[in-house]
Amino acid sequence: MNKKAGGAILVLVLAVLSVIFGQDLLQQFGLDEGEPLLNPVTDPAAPADWYEIYFTNPTCPPEAERVDGLDEDIAADMLSAEVRVDVAAYDLDAEPMVQALIELEGRGVEVRVVTDTDNASLSSINRLRRNGISVAEDKRSAIMHNKFVVIDGRIVWTGSMNFTTNGVYCNNNNLVRIASPRLAANYTAEMDEMVNDNSFGPTSPQNTPNEALSIGGVRVENYLGPEREIAPIISRRLASAESEILFMAFSFTNEQIGEALLGRADAGVIVRGVFERVGSDTPFSYYPPLSQARLSNIAVRTDGNPQVMHHKLFIIDRSIVIFGSFNFSDNANNSNDENVLIVHDSEFASYFIEEFETVWAEASE
Repeated sequence: MNKKAGGAILVLVLAVLSVIFGQDLLQQFGLDEGEPLLNPVTDPAAPADWYEIYFTNPTCPPEAERVDGLDEDIAADMLSAEVRVDVAAYDLDAEPMVQALIELEGRGVEVRVVTDTDNASLSSINRLRRNGISVAEDKRSAIMHNKFVVIDGRIVWTGSMNFTTNGVYCNNNNLVRIASPRLAANYTAEMDEMVNDNSFGPTSPQNTPNEALSIGGVRVENYLGPEREIAPIISRRLASAESEILFMAFSFTNEQIGEALLGRADAGVIVRGVFERVGSDTPFSYYPPLSQARLSNIAVRTDGNPQVMHHKLFIIDRSIVIFGSFNFSDNANNSNDENVLIVHDSEFASYFIEEFETVWAEASE
């Protein structure tokens, strides 16, 4: 399922030239999203044609039948690159993406890849290296947990999905393609830190250029952690909920986020959530306190996917979506390299609500 986005050739050309010449030609020609604002103003006349939203269909077919998935969509988009493709992948073994990166390198397009040390010896990563692609790794006990792609400094793919065959075909995941040079600049800055400066974790610089911006008239927030603590930001957004909070959580153990959620439930806000079944009954999970709360406005379930329900997202008042690589855990907040987007738009939220209801219907009480 996806929301298709449009694109202009002039914007593409200027974005590519900006990467080549190191100048913000989009800004000079007045075609960028506008200056990032602390409180961006939404232009109601601007069409929401800047994003495509995708959700996996986790039927988990045999390996030989795993075709026509999101890995092929990403690979095709990467192959349109003319200047550079950046990939930050906790885990990377999706064959269409690996092959696309090798083809791009052979064509002379700059390819930069970062992965987590725990996955740096995969055969797919070794294959990239054999084909001349330098792959950076974090060399830490904490993890490089990002999953994003940047194409020519103008297109960003990001969400919960690891770039693996299981991530695409077996697990519940979300992935969003966003056309925005200013948003892409945030992820490019993160890649520069990891690739050029070998900088990972909480001591890496807090230098995201556009944490708050307006894209197509829609307010968007973008945070890169752990140099920026993300749990307090999510907690504040949850505290603003007036009527309803929906969530899906692969892991939910962070006290600050959990207590913010319980606080809004105590105030009468409707709370519905789906937890990944594995780990939901541990002492640190927020499934037990939420499932045992004696409040009629709280309802939580464990997922029905025999593989993995890998979403990590909140939907607030059917108008704000919080999503990305960030699990709701202390490790994600304090140690792991992560990213999160907060989109303030009811139409954008409607697609995530539909996915929530699908996963909710398959879950167990």
